[in-house]
Amino acid sequence: MAEAEPGGSDDSGEKDGAPDKRKWRLIALGVLLAAVAVAAALWLLRPQQQGEEPPERAPLVGVTRIDERSEPIRVTGQGTVRAVSELALSLQVGGRVAWVNPSLRRGERVRRGETLVRIESADYASRAEQARAEVERARLDLARAEETRATREEEFERLRERLAQDDARASDRIEGDFVRPGEARGRDTAQLAENPSPLALGEREVDAAQAALAGARARLADARRDVARTRLKAPFDGVVRSKSVERGQFVRPGEQLAELYDAGTLEVVVPLTQRKAALIPRVFAPVTSGSAAGLPATVRVDFGGASWAWDATVEGTQGEIDPQTRTLGVVVRIARPVGGGRPAVDAETPGEAPPLLPGFFADVEFLAETPPAYYAIPRDALRAGTRVWALREGRIEFIHVDVIAREGAELFVTGPGFRDGERIVTGDLPSISEGMKVRTGEDRSTPALDARESGGETPAIGSDGKGGGA
Repeated sequence: MAEAEPGGSDDSGEKDGAPDKRKWRLIALGVLLAAVAVAAALWLLRPQQQGEEPPERAPLVGVTRIDERSEPIRVTGQGTVRAVSELALSLQVGGRVAWVNPSLRRGERVRRGETLVRIESADYASRAEQARAEVERARLDLARAEETRATREEEFERLRERLAQDDARASDRIEGDFVRPGEARGRDTAQLAENPSPLALGEREVDAAQAALAGARARLADARRDVARTRLKAPFDGVVRSKSVERGQFVRPGEQLAELYDAGTLEVVVPLTQRKAALIPRVFAPVTSGSAAGLPATVRVDFGGASWAWDATVEGTQGEIDPQTRTLGVVVRIARPVGGGRPAVDAETPGEAPPLLPGFFADVEFLAETPPAYYAIPRDALRAGTRVWALREGRIEFIHVDVIAREGAELFVTGPGFRDGERIVTGDLPSISEGMKVRTGEDRSTPALDARESGGETPAIGSDGKGGGA
């Protein structure tokens, strides 16, 4: 039996594995061809677009419509109500307090001339009586001096008559009364009669008596004033702010007994920016002409859940710029703080208006000097301080404006390029150029758009086509 050759079995194995490799290559090729066929089928069966490619959509913006205005602009500010006049009351004389007015209590109202405090006056009345007696004595002394002067004048007249009749040069018995001190007695008597001295006629005695009477009368007036000063009276209609006196207390002259503020007139100092203050006509009148501005204003206060208003008058300014805030204090005065209040709105407000008191925080409204025509725009419609974006025929147009006032969320502006009923853009866009085409809510055909259409944010658009800020 013959043995097999050593390499025979390997050749037969290679021949058996070759068909398997060819089979897998064919399977892989079939899968690849099938994938290509499926891809080709999907490409051929894709939906076909009809017509031209849609153009790029313009950004969506919010707009608001503005109208020309001519009514007065109302400038507003805030301040605290305070008293125009406030005094610390004291007596000019000292003594023991005999009586205190029951109305002298904090918050009580007192009338002008009403006695608030009275001290014991017996000592002062006694001094006044003594002064009156001195006046009577001085009056009697003056009467005696005047009578003596009259007697001397009569004697002088008789001397002249005797000299005229007798033409005598001899010494006369009454001649010595008319001779000036130090003159020689042998001097011509006629010359002495022609020019007698005031002392010889008794004029000096009369002058001294008149001076003594004037001094006595002055002392009497002082004593009577001291008696009157034992009563502390209210200098004006006011409200008691504080009290520091009781019956039986000994008080010194000038010691503070009470504080009183004038309830008839109050004021509010309103700090305004220089731009706002410049809109108030004649605001510097007290500084330039010394007279009040006299313009009307309205003071509003919230009390008890309701708003109340008082008529006021612009007095002027405090005369200086505040170095810290760079504002100007405008002073308004309320002439009827009690009884002058009314509801701040037309609707009926229950209850009576409260009195306006110092310490209330008040809103003050001024009527500003207004141009013949202006426009009110939202604050977010102003660009770079002096420009707005107007929407004309679907495109952006830059309009230069001048800001005349800022009130709340509104700006009052003027601009020669504005038109009545102009539409202006509110909100922001990532990029903008003059002449750029944009869309508004009035141009929308779908209920909502992706935020990317308006540059990243969707502006709020009202149903009436007016837009708010983004």
